[in-house]
Amino acid sequence: MAEVKKFSMRDQCYSIIREKILCQEYNLGEFINIVSLSNELSVSNTPIREALTQLEADGLVTSTMNSKAQVISFTEESFREISQMIHILVKGAYELCVEEDRIKQLLPLMENSLVQQEIYLSKGCYYQFTHESVNFDRCIFKALGNSQLLKVFKGLSNILFLMYRTNHQKNEQERIRSVAEHQQIVSAIASSKHTEVAYLLNAHYNKPYKESNID
Repeated sequence: MAEVKKFSMRDQCYSIIREKILCQEYNLGEFINIVSLSNELSVSNTPIREALTQLEADGLVTSTMNSKAQVISFTEESFREISQMIHILVKGAYELCVEEDRIKQLLPLMENSLVQQEIYLSKGCYYQFTHESVNFDRCIFKALGNSQLLKVFKGLSNILFLMYRTNHQKNEQERIRSVAEHQQIVSAIASSKHTEVAYLLNAHYNKPYKESNID
């Protein structure tokens, strides 16, 4: 059972609940029982409510009319809109990397991330695999060196993780396909085929949402 220390209880509650959501211990759309969680963590309701407020700001939780907390769920429309937003950010950051001649900084980061993805996939470490898939996208912002854009991406990374877990990487075939797409992106970047990179990024992000159980 997870236990919260007295120091920074809100932050600890935040980390625990966040991991429960990302690990899908809480399903998409599931209500979070604050009383049960308070008993489980041996804390009052206050730090839990504060943590849920932060999680709502992160986009992982929504509040209902009667002040209940609920894990986000995707619709076809909301999934499409979030995908478009992330696509625009990643594509724009990549174009800036090209303009500012930062491809030499970008390629090693992406290649290392790709190696880590392949290792996690081969070991069946799917949670870590998804985190590394998000890090692959983050590489573009790291290489660009724009702290504000990196901050924006960090704020979206939790939602991106859930999108990958529930749609892009919902089974072994999709995970293998995700790695293959990343390999194609790295290859195109290494060959300075920037038009092809734009096409590959578009194909990578603009996928329809299909509800499905994951492995």
